[in-house]
Amino acid sequence: MDVKELMSWAEEAATHQKIVGDYEGAYSLGVTDNPLAFLLRVEPDEISRFPTTVNLHGVDVPVVVHGNFVPPEPLGRRR
Repeated sequence: MDVKELMSWAEEAATHQKIVGDYEGAYSLGVTDNPLAFLLRVEPDEISRFPTTVNLHGVDVPVVVHGNFVPPEPLGRRR
C-alpha cells in the first residue's frame, strides 16, 4: 500500500461510508504519508465516534482524525 493507492481509495464512496458512517456535518477526507493513513477532518471537537482504523480491500488502514474543522466558505461572485 502506498500514498497513490490510498488516494484512489479515498475517492470511493464506500471508503467515505466506512469512515464517516452516518455523520452529516462537513468533513474533509485526504491522505497523509507520515504516517501512511487517511486524514479525516470533522467539525465536532468530539472525535471518538470516528474509527482509528478501517479495513479496505483486505488491508487495515489507519485513520488520523482531527476535530474543529471549519469548512471553507465561497468567496462570492467575481464581477
